[in-house]
Amino acid sequence: MASNIGSQLVSKLGSANSRIPLAAKDIFNSAGYTYFSYDAGGSIEGKDRFVDEVGTGALWLFGIPVYKKLIDKTLFKKAGISPEVDVRVVKDSSYLQQALKNAPDSKIFQELKKAGENVSKTKNLTLLKFALSLALTMASYFALTKFKQNMTKKNIEKEFLKEHSVKNDNIMKNNIYQDSPVFAEFNSYKKYSPSFGSAAMVKKAEEFMLNPIKNMLFLDMCISGQRLANARTDGEFKEYAIKEGSFLFFVYGADKVIKKAIDKISQKFLNCPIKLDAKFLTSGLAEQILTKKELQNDIKTFSEKLAGNKDNTAFYDFIFNNPDNIVVKAAKKSGIISTIKDSNGNLKTDTRKYIDPKQIKDLVQDLIDFINSGSKAKNTNKYLKKVKSLKVGTTLLNVAICCFSLGYLVPKIMYNYRQKNQNGKNDFHVKTKYEKELASKQAKSL
Repeated sequence: MASNIGSQLVSKLGSANSRIPLAAKDIFNSAGYTYFSYDAGGSIEGKDRFVDEVGTGALWLFGIPVYKKLIDKTLFKKAGISPEVDVRVVKDSSYLQQALKNAPDSKIFQELKKAGENVSKTKNLTLLKFALSLALTMASYFALTKFKQNMTKKNIEKEFLKEHSVKNDNIMKNNIYQDSPVFAEFNSYKKYSPSFGSAAMVKKAEEFMLNPIKNMLFLDMCISGQRLANARTDGEFKEYAIKEGSFLFFVYGADKVIKKAIDKISQKFLNCPIKLDAKFLTSGLAEQILTKKELQNDIKTFSEKLAGNKDNTAFYDFIFNNPDNIVVKAAKKSGIISTIKDSNGNLKTDTRKYIDPKQIKDLVQDLIDFINSGSKAKNTNKYLKKVKSLKVGTTLLNVAICCFSLGYLVPKIMYNYRQKNQNGKNDFHVKTKYEKELASKQAKSL
């Protein structure tokens, strides 16, 4: 049981389609920046950063999924289209026929049939769901930003009044705060609304809308652009440029670069290919493939007949009609093929979900590499144990490198940059600039 849970966690941490590693990186990133903000600018900047990081992180992780679920229960329900049906299945008529023919139950058959009869509506609803969920999440982010900046403004004013013993009624009478350029964004917030009207934007939305991680990347790019466009001071703009650039790199790009390097090193120098999913490696299938010649032959036959075949009709026909094939079983165990339990508790292919031929073909090549390396090992059990250990260790190492970089290294770099370029350690540039304006207006009011 514990081994199964562990393999699932490692699988999630190493998956390009999982939000878990992204959440881990964001937690370290938020903690690191909040700590250095408290240390660098005091409690006012620390609170400003804390609200920004925690609130934005929550919206980033859950905003689009929650709004999508809401749209599923409203727009899709009203239209009579199941949100579980992947639009890529119904767009391809030959694929749709295979999916209908091999539907695991009548409910899924009817859902596929309805979506297939209304392809245009299904496509439009899918695009609308992505556009609306993104727009609603960005609107929530704007509200969060306005709340945070108003909170910070009030905290600065409160501290200024306390330090300078100025009466509130005198300041309000002379309108000391109302026209501050530093906080102009609070009262005349820039309107921002993603547009999906142009053909280019529709095409771009289609590329991102079906992948939850790419949804988050698109959202992150919108948030980064908004933060830079609405920075309150030049100093804040430069800090955001460092922060947002490093975040996008270490969350979405660095792990792929690190993983690719680790995979090459492991296979070349340790004779251990570790690209296969952790759930597969810890299952009995991995050991069977290494010890049974007939299974190895099935994999090679699949590769020869279908891996290089560009005819997806034959490809899907084989996948759906050979559920006991070792490649199909491995794809299900690895999560490439989605499954659902029938009334008897047996796992069946969920034909509403899209099966990517490229992922299957990559899996076949990874299985062949796994078999070839295993055939050179003197002891199969030791070889399999070595592969599993390397898979776990390198996956955790990859995530740890990114978390350390986001949680300590990059905040430290920004901290040092700030000490050298922004009046030393304890200067919260927003607070400093605003206090100068308050002091100037206070002097005029006396």
